[in-house]
Amino acid sequence: MPTESLLLEIALPVPLARDFSYRFTPDGSEAVPPVVGDLVVVPFGRRRRVIGLVVSVQPLAPGVTTVDGVALKDVAEILDPAYRLGPVRMDVARWMADYYALPLGEVAPLFHPPAPGTRARPRRSRTERAYPDLDPADIRPTPQQKLPIDRAVRLLSQREYGAILLHGVTGSGKTEVYLAVIAAALARGLGAIYLLPEIALTPQTLARIKARFGDEVAAIHSGLSAGERCRVHEGAARGEIKVVVGPRSALFAPVRELGVIVVDEEHDSSYKQDEKPRYHARHVALVRGRSCGAVVILGSATPDLETVVGAREGRFDLCSLPERQGAGLPGVQVVDMRGTTVREGFTDELLTAMASQLEAGRQSLLFYNRRGFARVMQCSDCGEAVTCPNCDIAMTLHLRPRRLLCHYCGHTQPAGQSCPDCGSNAFLPSGGGTEKVELNLLAQFPSARIMRLDHDTTRRRGSYHRILTAFANHEADILVGTQMVAKGHHFPQVGLVGVLAADDGLAMPDFRASERTFQLLTQVAGRAGRTGPGSVIFQTWRPEDPVILAAAAHDPERFLALELPVREALGYPPYRRLARIGLLGRRMAATREAAEALAEALRAQLPSRSMQILGPAPGVFERLQDRYRFQILLKGDLTRKQKSWTAQCLRELKAAYKGLDAYLDIDPVAVF
Repeated sequence: MPTESLLLEIALPVPLARDFSYRFTPDGSEAVPPVVGDLVVVPFGRRRRVIGLVVSVQPLAPGVTTVDGVALKDVAEILDPAYRLGPVRMDVARWMADYYALPLGEVAPLFHPPAPGTRARPRRSRTERAYPDLDPADIRPTPQQKLPIDRAVRLLSQREYGAILLHGVTGSGKTEVYLAVIAAALARGLGAIYLLPEIALTPQTLARIKARFGDEVAAIHSGLSAGERCRVHEGAARGEIKVVVGPRSALFAPVRELGVIVVDEEHDSSYKQDEKPRYHARHVALVRGRSCGAVVILGSATPDLETVVGAREGRFDLCSLPERQGAGLPGVQVVDMRGTTVREGFTDELLTAMASQLEAGRQSLLFYNRRGFARVMQCSDCGEAVTCPNCDIAMTLHLRPRRLLCHYCGHTQPAGQSCPDCGSNAFLPSGGGTEKVELNLLAQFPSARIMRLDHDTTRRRGSYHRILTAFANHEADILVGTQMVAKGHHFPQVGLVGVLAADDGLAMPDFRASERTFQLLTQVAGRAGRTGPGSVIFQTWRPEDPVILAAAAHDPERFLALELPVREALGYPPYRRLARIGLLGRRMAATREAAEALAEALRAQLPSRSMQILGPAPGVFERLQDRYRFQILLKGDLTRKQKSWTAQCLRELKAAYKGLDAYLDIDPVAVF
């Protein structure tokens, strides 16, 4: 063991593009020296202690107490080796820092749980209610399923990296392919990571995987306590946990001998983190798979357009599952709401269909991607609506409890009975949301058992699981929800899916609006008729829209033929790379000035032939959380040097303009 001091270079979670020097002084002959990849606790500033990542270790000459004129501070603690970033995860962390133009220290926290080493408090055991149709018995794969399974097993046997795009219609058995490949990995002593887009899907999927593989499976996500996440992390590092399941954070778990990474619903925008570090888990999964020789399976009924083009160009091995197991795809009826009687948001066609399902003892699922009771509280005399004081956006009325709520910053205030501008009592709610839909359904079908799944009903711990399990066990006849109900759920008794505003997303000012609408409609339609006859109703004001017609026909090729030429003509992904610079500030004039100065500098420095610079322009929601928003779009490939230069410009801009926040978002999924 060393008796001499060591000089450590440590990456810290601070927005500075450099590492920091610290000293490790052994306190005895038994002291274990740190190595590259270790996590250490160090003093920072006057009173803070932070967790840093060791990136360099070298001997420290006797008597040296400063580096570059700064006194060396001692490392306070070396964390357990279970939290060490091995060579593969270290390579991935370095790649992320380079690709997303971030200091390595700001990427490192992704690779360890909060408060590493925290012990999980013992909890009373809870009996998990199993979802229906979770039989762990082996199921013989169909010939179509066998093809991707065989390709993955061949790669596992050779310990080669390979990426497979599993494009399967809803209900085609993609999950069985995932489980078969994971079983093959476990049989070879390899581990697996199974990514899901949202926590809401974790309990159902976890139950199915545990039924197959037992105690070697664990979930990790933000809904767990710090101690519970530490327990999963440490178990994976010791090799006790072989399969880790969860949303994007599960990707960084230290699974030993990683052989398989599954990215289920790979198209979902939830895989892109919308705060620093702004990474995309699908992209990072491919990098981690390549680094350790793992098989990466990207699965979806509606693959992302970048993934589709990647498969066409040979970067991914495309395998298709075009047929649903057990039942055909449900028929879709497009109902024109123009000139049609609409009762509290429901057409006669939808009401009749729901009544038929109730009479037959089957379930219905209604999708409306708006929460709350009313979108706006508006005065019918002066026309003014109540807006959020922080966001300049109309506040939504909620009834339970009765209040006005801003869905962007969380500001809440009492719902008054009169107009705050003119005092008129003609101050009425307009528009609607899932809360209003639920109440209207109770009026239409007073004997029906109705549940609601949205952000408001899932605030309490375990509420996702409770609602989904109850509905899957047919403890309710109708489930109303936002996009939470659309993703990946298996409800055997759902015979009808109703979409109240199928065209709602098409008006979003974003180049991905059509793609998102097609994906969402296809996904939610896929919840119907999974074990028997099923039908879907799209209520829409735009019945001739080609996106809606393609979704109604279950025809992704038709949609691709429409959308890809538009993307290519406009120079958007997947044909050109995209980066977005966001600027936020308390003062509108200063924020605009900073944005214009940055755009001018970018145009002077970046090559115009290969780079198109758009903006600056105000955000669609110009003021959110009491900050004004401007953005600049960069179309084209940014080199490493250009990314570094741009990141440095942003740091200088923030120093020059007090209160300004600026960030670089590589491969953004939204531009509004």
